[in-house]
Amino acid sequence: MKSNKFWVIVLGGLLVLSVVSAFLLARVPAGYAHIYKDGELIDTVNLFLVSEPYTILIEGTGNIIEADRGRIRMLEANCPDESCVRLGWVSGGVVPIVCLPNRVIITLSGNNNEHDIDAVVG
Repeated sequence: MKSNKFWVIVLGGLLVLSVVSAFLLARVPAGYAHIYKDGELIDTVNLFLVSEPYTILIEGTGNIIEADRGRIRMLEANCPDESCVRLGWVSGGVVPIVCLPNRVIITLSGNNNEHDIDAVVG
């Protein structure tokens, strides 16, 4: 019986540790936002150097992006559901901002290398 309690405590501790680690990693701010249109990189924003909020108009889409110090969001979009706008401010590299109808994607990373490998699927 003691053996089972030991393993429950160990596994519970590992679970708590993994949840705390995932939370802390998700809170790491991204340094750069890479803006793509039709799969082509059109702009890179250094989010650490933004001193005042400013907007970026993506030509031909009606999408307006707002960049602020350490964060970025889709301010306006002319797509039907506007899920990219409802996502709000993004400051970590976990969740990209995607506007499928206009084929605009904003990814976040810790450095200025737009060719970072996020995952390998095999």
